[in-house]
Amino acid sequence: MNSESELMETAKGIIERRGKAAIEKARQEILDSQYDGGVVSSALKYFATVTVHGALPVFPALLSLSCEAVGGKTDKTTSIGAALALIAGAADIHDDIIDKSTVKYSKKTVFGKFGGDVALLAGDALLIQGSMLLYRECESLPKKSKEQILNLLLEALFEISNAEAEETCLRSKLDTTPQEYLNLIKLKAVVPEVHCKIGGILGNANGEAITALGHYGRTFGIASGIREELIDLIEHPELQNRIKNELLPLPMLYALQNSKIRNKIKPLIENSYLAKKDVDKIIKTILSSEEVQALKKDMQSMIRVEMKRINDYIQRNVIQKELKLLLQTITEGF
Repeated sequence: MNSESELMETAKGIIERRGKAAIEKARQEILDSQYDGGVVSSALKYFATVTVHGALPVFPALLSLSCEAVGGKTDKTTSIGAALALIAGAADIHDDIIDKSTVKYSKKTVFGKFGGDVALLAGDALLIQGSMLLYRECESLPKKSKEQILNLLLEALFEISNAEAEETCLRSKLDTTPQEYLNLIKLKAVVPEVHCKIGGILGNANGEAITALGHYGRTFGIASGIREELIDLIEHPELQNRIKNELLPLPMLYALQNSKIRNKIKPLIENSYLAKKDVDKIIKTILSSEEVQALKKDMQSMIRVEMKRINDYIQRNVIQKELKLLLQTITEGF
């Protein structure tokens, strides 16, 4: 096993160890619910058994890490992590409807299997279920902590909603700029930011530490978002869907700023069907462009700065190491 594979496996182990209990509780919450047995119930059970099962619990892991980073007990994070996972699942289902994403990671989405109407209702049900679980779990917390968590979540939901609305508007533009789309990625990075902040709150951290943890979460989210854009570029089915129904992947938007590259690949993009040889040509051209190389350097620089900051506000060496490793793996393979 090479060093890159070892690094990825280590990161995967950290995420599963720290987030598995929360994601399993979220899955069980869905399966144990007394739904009416109709098609929406089937959609939710499909989401629990196919989408949730086997997914890496990245956000619950960040919640756990952030709590322990400030001296908190991680058992506090399991139920709240599960509630947040249900709410995030609702957002993912709604996002797939907006993007018309029928397949993700070689699996049909709820939208792809059950259609838009059922997916919308299933997403609404998850949102309500997650919100109820979160409120119930927050009842045992000090009043200040409860209010902080609920306010953070409300702000995050508005930020995500605004990002989705802005993305929809940008799709109708023929000249969307890389910076406009990068700004959307920065907005969506509120999700890991909120998980890190809530972890700090559960660990009884002071305001300065909570802010620092949130900064880590936002950096993690932005860098991960850029990585996902690079992955979408090299995944044939996802690239097809992005070209037809969504905004072009961020690396493609950057590369298209180069007139020579734009003239070379624009005719390929405008085809109703992309053959594999065309996809391979697009990928090779874009990934080797100066614009995309600069984007990757910016991402690596952002991660290096955050890794240095960790030393200033995290005193526990083990947690420092794990937080740094999760950031480091974002750039692996690219």
